[in-house]
Amino acid sequence: MGGAGRTLLLALAIAAGPARADPGLPRLAGIEVAGHAFAVASSEGPVTARAEGAAELAPDGSIRRPLTPETPVRIASISKVVVALAILRLADAGRLDLDADASRALGRPLRNPAHPHTPVTIRQLLRHESSLSDSGGYAATLGTRLEEMLGERAWSPAAPGTAFDYANLNSVVLATIVEMQTGLRFDQAARALVLDPLGVTACFNWSECPQGLAERGATLYRKSADFGETWQPEGPWVAQVDSERPAGGCPVRTPEGQPCALEAYLPGTNGGLFAPQGGLRISVAELARLGQALLANRNGFLKPETHAALFRPRAVAPGGASEETDPQLMRFWSEGGLHCFSGTGEAGADQPLAPAPMAGCGHLGEAYGLFSALVIDPVAGTVRAWALTGSAGRPPPGRVSRFNALEEALAGMALQARIISD
Repeated sequence: MGGAGRTLLLALAIAAGPARADPGLPRLAGIEVAGHAFAVASSEGPVTARAEGAAELAPDGSIRRPLTPETPVRIASISKVVVALAILRLADAGRLDLDADASRALGRPLRNPAHPHTPVTIRQLLRHESSLSDSGGYAATLGTRLEEMLGERAWSPAAPGTAFDYANLNSVVLATIVEMQTGLRFDQAARALVLDPLGVTACFNWSECPQGLAERGATLYRKSADFGETWQPEGPWVAQVDSERPAGGCPVRTPEGQPCALEAYLPGTNGGLFAPQGGLRISVAELARLGQALLANRNGFLKPETHAALFRPRAVAPGGASEETDPQLMRFWSEGGLHCFSGTGEAGADQPLAPAPMAGCGHLGEAYGLFSALVIDPVAGTVRAWALTGSAGRPPPGRVSRFNALEEALAGMALQARIISD
C-alpha cells in the first residue's frame, strides 16, 4: 500500500473518533474481533454454520450489518484452491500436462535466469517448488504484462524442483496459463471451469459476481491505521479492504489516473489482474459447500485419478527463504496443489488443537486482518471452514501450534462442532 493509501486510512481512523465498546462484538483468546464464522459438513449432509460480529461496522464501532455464514468475504489464499481446480480441469480435458515444461502452456519462456536450462513444470507451480519468489512483487495492474513481473527478482537462487518457497506469483502464472488455454479472462474461466460446475456462489475481485453478492459482502478490519504495523486496541476500527465493493467501482487495479477499460483486456496478458492468489469473494458456508462437492467429486468434476491426486499429500522440498514460507506449518502439499495437514496431533507445527489431530487438505488464508481455513478430510468424509474478519490487537502466537491464538480458538469451534449426516 502506497503512502497516499496509508494516509487515507489514518485520516479515516481519526475521523471515526474514539471507539465505542459494543456488546455485539465477540472475543477470541481474550481479544475483541470484528467478526468470525465457521461451517462444517459431511460429504452429503446439511451445512452446519455459525457467525458472530459484524459484516460492516458503523463509525462508532457498533454493528451496522451483522456477519452471517452466508456473508461473502475476501477469503485470501484459499483462492488458490480454485486456481488449482481450474488447472486440473484443463489437464483432465487434455489441454495441459502437469509435468511438462510450463512454457508451452504459457505461450512464452518460463525460466529461472540462474538455471536457464531447467524447465519449470505446472506441478511445481502448483506445489510452490517452481523457484518463483514474491521478492519482486505479484500484484498486477491493468496494462501490466506478465513478462514485466518475471525479471530476476521474481526468482529464488534455488533450481526448480529443489526447494519449497511459498510464493503468490505461482498463482499469477497459473492464472495466465488458464487464460491462454481457454481464451477467457481468469475470472470468467474460474466461473466456467470451477464455480458453476460445483454449484458454488463466489467471484474474483467482485467481478462476474452473481447479482446482489457484492452488496452482501463483508469489510475486513483492524484496529490499525498502517496495515498491522502498529495497533491501537482502544482506538477505532479501520477498514482494510472491501469497504467499497469493488473499490473505486473497478474490479481490477488500474494505474493512477487511468480508466477501468477492462473490456480492452486481452486474455493471456496477465491473469494476475484478477488476484488469483487471494481475491476470491466467498462465504464460509459456500466454502463448506465447495468442499462437499469436492469430497463427492460431484458429477464427475475430476477424473478419478485426478481426484485421488488432489488429496494425496507429498512432503514438500526443503524450505527456502521466502517471507511467507513456514516449513513447520507448510509440511505437505498434495499432488493436485492443495495444502495438506499432517494429522499427527504433534505440538508446535500444523495441528491447531494438538494433541487432537487435524487431517485433510485444503488451504489457509491471511490478508488485511483476515485469517481463514478450508480443511477437507476425505478419510473422515468431513469439511470444515472458518474465517476471522479482523482483530482489535495483534494476534498473539498460538499456544500449541504455528497457528496464532485466534486461529486456534476458531479452529477449536469448527473442529469440535457436531456434523450432521443424512
